[in-house]
Amino acid sequence: MNPVFLGIVVAPALWLTTVLAADSVDLTITALFDAPACTPALDHNGEANFGHIPLSKLNKKESNQLGSQFLTLTISCAEATPVGWSVTDNKKDSVHALTIISPKFIAGDLSDVGYEFGLGKTREGVNLGAYAVYTDLQRVTGDGNPLKVMYKYPQNSPWYPSGAGEIRNDNGYIISGEPLGSSSAVPMSARVYIWPLKITAAIQGTDALNISDDTPLAGSLTISVVYL
Repeated sequence: MNPVFLGIVVAPALWLTTVLAADSVDLTITALFDAPACTPALDHNGEANFGHIPLSKLNKKESNQLGSQFLTLTISCAEATPVGWSVTDNKKDSVHALTIISPKFIAGDLSDVGYEFGLGKTREGVNLGAYAVYTDLQRVTGDGNPLKVMYKYPQNSPWYPSGAGEIRNDNGYIISGEPLGSSSAVPMSARVYIWPLKITAAIQGTDALNISDDTPLAGSLTISVVYL
């Protein structure tokens, strides 16, 4: 008995048929470069509270120094990342240029309006005064290591060492830090940055403000992380 085979039979006429098929294939490259997320936070819910100040305690003719409040800015990153930060004054149109006494962590007063932030206006639209923000050059850290504070302004300029920890009222002013003892002017990579801040305020004399009832200070700024 001849064996029987089970097979696939192709008719001879089809063997001569040209098979139409693609002779190339595309390779697509995709990726998403994801910057490590960093989150800024301020203690005390981000509020510098100067308390209740009786009008009777304020000078009518001269500017009134309201003293200082202290907050800590913490920038936490998912992984070690070189970052800086900048500020946007949400009340910039309310700045009234005046001298702010002892706003720094070192000796010295401030009378440069470029570093003063607005405190809001009276009901009649009079600018109340100004406040300054400084950081403590001796206590800024990255992952617990001391940093040398530096800044750049404008954003495409080189890095310069900070003289007194001042913050300019311009979101093009970026502040950052390099390892203490370094001279490379390259921002440090860290996961947690600590920036101690001093906020010092002053207002005009009450005669200029023309207030006789409760008037709140309404300073407001936004701190933004800058990835470097």
